[in-house]
Amino acid sequence: MDKIRLGLVGCGGMGTRHLYGLRELVQTPFSNVELRAVCDIRRENAELAALEAEKLMGVRPGVFTDLEEMTRSVPDLTAVDVVTDPSVHHDVVCQALDLGLHVMVEKPMAITVKGCQQMIEAAERNNRYLSVAENFRRDPSARLVRYLLETGAIGTPYMALFHSLSPSDTIFITPWRHLKERGGALLDMAVHFTHMVRYQLGDIAEVYGDVRLVEPVRRKPDSIGDTYTFYQNRHRAMQAEVPATAEDTSLAMFKMENGMTVNWLVGLSGHGGCGGEIIFGDGGSINGFGTRGGSISMQQRGQEELTQEEILASIDGFALEPLAEHLFPSGVSAGDPAVDWKLIALEYYELGDAILNGREIEVDGICGLKDVAALYAIFESARAGRTVQIGEVENCDVYEYQADIDDILSLQ
Repeated sequence: MDKIRLGLVGCGGMGTRHLYGLRELVQTPFSNVELRAVCDIRRENAELAALEAEKLMGVRPGVFTDLEEMTRSVPDLTAVDVVTDPSVHHDVVCQALDLGLHVMVEKPMAITVKGCQQMIEAAERNNRYLSVAENFRRDPSARLVRYLLETGAIGTPYMALFHSLSPSDTIFITPWRHLKERGGALLDMAVHFTHMVRYQLGDIAEVYGDVRLVEPVRRKPDSIGDTYTFYQNRHRAMQAEVPATAEDTSLAMFKMENGMTVNWLVGLSGHGGCGGEIIFGDGGSINGFGTRGGSISMQQRGQEELTQEEILASIDGFALEPLAEHLFPSGVSAGDPAVDWKLIALEYYELGDAILNGREIEVDGICGLKDVAALYAIFESARAGRTVQIGEVENCDVYEYQADIDDILSLQ
């Protein structure tokens, strides 16, 4: 078998984006995934996704509303891509693993750390791969930052800033992203950022943080940028205002295991904003951690600042993996309108290569749990009124904030 047989579970807006990502992979010489089925508890969503898949790839997948039925009905189904509401990730993923399927799941891995733990245990008892679809690290800009840090281009890093605070009282993509029991906008967005802090700088040791709910009412935006039919239909049906219960602003200080400090300010609220990412070393600095469709720059001691293109032209030994090089031949993704889909293609390819050839999963269950725990450490610190050790959060020893969510979801 040179391709895995895949089912898409969750056919909303993000599910549609994953179909476009799969189309990007199918069009390359590296194609190792074949879509056989789509599944959603709302049949109309699954039908819409099947129609989109047929337009994109020329083959209409089977349509299902039940995961177990899909597994029984599709011969040789190998894996599923879970792109549901994050508050049910743990239920859907554990069911899929227990059905004998390998799983790729969208970030955040689960709604709480306990949900992540259940998924890891299910993967282990069934001897199946569990991959978390974290796309930022796969961008060429992120790979380059990692290479520069590993090769000592800015000396020894000692401090970093990660600021992304945007003034807003509008609904962030969907109303459920403003509900605590559904994860909230911070978990949905900022788990990307905790991942990138960890990817570039290593594991976090302790966290002191504060979180606030600044905008208790969210308003429908006049329009949305996404042109997918699902997103447009959802926007038309959206209420003019929705209540918010999830905190929308966070501030923290991370102490890394290597002794570095990271100053964190992330949110979508209020009437002022600031932004900027920078890693300071004793021999220079890097502007940016790397991000989807982004670019970075570097300034070494006594030298002029270099753009990403100039960095690439001046260094030896840096290379993307073959599929990434195929998708981004210039080594720069900034300005590429298909970057979102291409990064998803890389995620799909890795899962297929792991199943077919034993490749190691980059963002496995342990990594996904650590990303969720790092973010919730800010919340738990704010609730506890003290610095928390990251191990306390990963082991659920400090768990008051998340316990409220588990109670609502009956997550044991």
